[in-house]
Amino acid sequence: MTNWKQGGWTGSLNAWVKHEIQDHFRTNAAARRNRYAPLTRLIHGIFDNATFGRVIALYASIALLIGVAEIALAAHLPQAFFGWTGTNEVKSLLTNVASYLITAQVGVLGVVSIAIGLVTIIAQRENASTDVQVYYHESLAFGIVASSIALIVVLCAQLLWPVQSTLHWLGFGTGLQLFKLILTALHITWLILNLSATARFVATTLAFVQQKAREALRERYTTNVVLPLEMRKRLREQLYLGAGPELVKEFWPTATKGWKEPTVWLGTNFSNVGEVEIPFTPGNRIALYDVRMAWVRWAVGRWLTRCQSIKPDQNKKPIGGLSEKPFLVFPSRLDDTAEIHSGLCRRRGGVPLDWLEKVALRWAFKFTRTGDDA
Repeated sequence: MTNWKQGGWTGSLNAWVKHEIQDHFRTNAAARRNRYAPLTRLIHGIFDNATFGRVIALYASIALLIGVAEIALAAHLPQAFFGWTGTNEVKSLLTNVASYLITAQVGVLGVVSIAIGLVTIIAQRENASTDVQVYYHESLAFGIVASSIALIVVLCAQLLWPVQSTLHWLGFGTGLQLFKLILTALHITWLILNLSATARFVATTLAFVQQKAREALRERYTTNVVLPLEMRKRLREQLYLGAGPELVKEFWPTATKGWKEPTVWLGTNFSNVGEVEIPFTPGNRIALYDVRMAWVRWAVGRWLTRCQSIKPDQNKKPIGGLSEKPFLVFPSRLDDTAEIHSGLCRRRGGVPLDWLEKVALRWAFKFTRTGDDA
C-alpha cells in the first residue's frame, strides 16, 4: 500500500511524487554527479520562471507595501534620528545612483543580446536546434533578459518616485528620504542579482562553443530538467490510476456476505456509468492538477465500510450486463480538461455518499482554470 504520509498531512499526490524524486536523486550516483549545486538551483529557481509581467508585479507589490508603511509611520518617525536622510546630499545621491544603475543594466543587457544572437547562429549552422533549447535554459537567457528589462523600466519610472510623489500630493508623505533609500537598496540588490546571473550566462556561453562542454551541458539538462519532468509525469499517473484498487484491498474484506467485490477507479470515465454523485459547477473549464489522497482515502474508506453494513438487493437485475456491486469512479484525469457533465464523482450500487464524504472529496481534488468559461 502506498504510504501517503510522504505527501504531508493531506497526502498530496504532487508532494508525494516530489519527495520520491528527491529521494531518487539523493541515492542515484549518476544523478548526484550531474545535479545542480545548491547555489545554481537557487539561481534557476529565481530566473527560470521570471517574466517581465511577473517581475514588474512583484516589484509593484513591494513598492506599494513600502508606501503603506510610509503612511503608517509618517507621523511617528523620529525626525532627529532620520533627519540626515532629508539633506540635499542624500537627494542628489539617490538621483545619481539611479542613473548609474540604468547605465550598468543597459550595458549588461546589450552583452546578453549579442551573445544570444551569436550562439543561435552557431547552433543553426550545425543543425543543433535541441542544443539551442539546452543553451537557453542553462544560461538563464530568458529570465535574465526579462529581469534586466524590468529593472530598466523600474529605474526610469522611479526617477519621478511616483508612489512617494502621490503620497505627498495626498498629504501623507514625509520630508525624509528613508523609504526612497530602502527602494534604492532594493534596486542595487536587484542589479547584483542580475549581474550574478549574467556571470553564469557568460560562463555557459563560453562553454557552449566547445563540443565537450556542450555534451556536459546536455547531461546536466537531462538530469535536472528532462528526467524530473518525465518521472513526475509517470509517477503521478501511475499512483493516481492505481489508488482505487488499493483502497478496495485496504477497506474491503476478502469475503463480504452478499456483496461482490466493489470497484473504485480514479482517472477513468467508463462511459459515464452510474449517476453523478458530486457534480461540477456548469461552464467551468478546469483541469485536475493535484489530489489530496489522505482525504480521498478517508472518504472512500468510510463509504466502503458503510456499504458492508447493508445487504444488497438480490432481486435487482444488472444494468447493461454489469452487476450491481458497489461502484465508485472519479472521471477526471490529471492535467486534462475536466468533462463537466461527467461530474467529480459517479456512483452505482452501494450506499450514497453522505454530506461529510462529499465535502472531503470536493476539497481533496484540486483544479485549476484552463481558460474562459465555455
